[in-house]
Amino acid sequence: MARRNEMPNIARIGALIGNPVRARIIGVLMNGSERRASALAGEVGATPQAVSAHLSSLVAGGLLAVRPRGRQRLYCIRNEHVAEAMEVLSRTAMEATREATVAEDIRCARRCYDHVAGRLGVALCEFALTRRYVVANGAEAVLTRAGSDWLDSLELRPPASLRRPLVRFCLDWTERRAHLAGWLGAALCRQLEDGAVRRSKGSRALVVTPAGRTFLKRRFLLEWSAIEDRGMR
Repeated sequence: MARRNEMPNIARIGALIGNPVRARIIGVLMNGSERRASALAGEVGATPQAVSAHLSSLVAGGLLAVRPRGRQRLYCIRNEHVAEAMEVLSRTAMEATREATVAEDIRCARRCYDHVAGRLGVALCEFALTRRYVVANGAEAVLTRAGSDWLDSLELRPPASLRRPLVRFCLDWTERRAHLAGWLGAALCRQLEDGAVRRSKGSRALVVTPAGRTFLKRRFLLEWSAIEDRGMR
């Protein structure tokens, strides 16, 4: 008698991301961006023909989505669930290989799909937890009434209907602690990118601007220099 499968076929996903070029493509898109195949080819060091074939496989496998724009086709991570799975796998790979050679700017602050990760993302999460704007209910994150007032003070108002969790925890692969994801994580990222941080070209890293240091101190009681110094210890 054939043995019943008790899990979905994760070997198919493993085969997709097991190819080094496809893994690099996913890594490039983990900053939440949309890219043309030709742009991705230059970034991952493969021919346009090879990248096109890999992109077709990743779209068919449910890891990427594609959006037409005129004559162009733009590729991105399919959704936040795929991004979270890639973040967890990155942490697992790092633990399994004891890999320590991660660029300092990536550890400090980076985009994880559409929210802030790295030491800055963890610090924002700790701020929300310490002030009980967000509380943990088991593995779930819950926004409190005080948290709703906090969002009002930041002029962040969730839409009446959400297609994603209002807030959730995402386990950071470099810090091994949680940062904020869901609608709240994305909203905070958008607000920070409005002058407090800027994206580093060709990288997932986020660079805190001089104005951003003041903003982080005023809004979140965070000293950016102290966050940077954690990497020197």
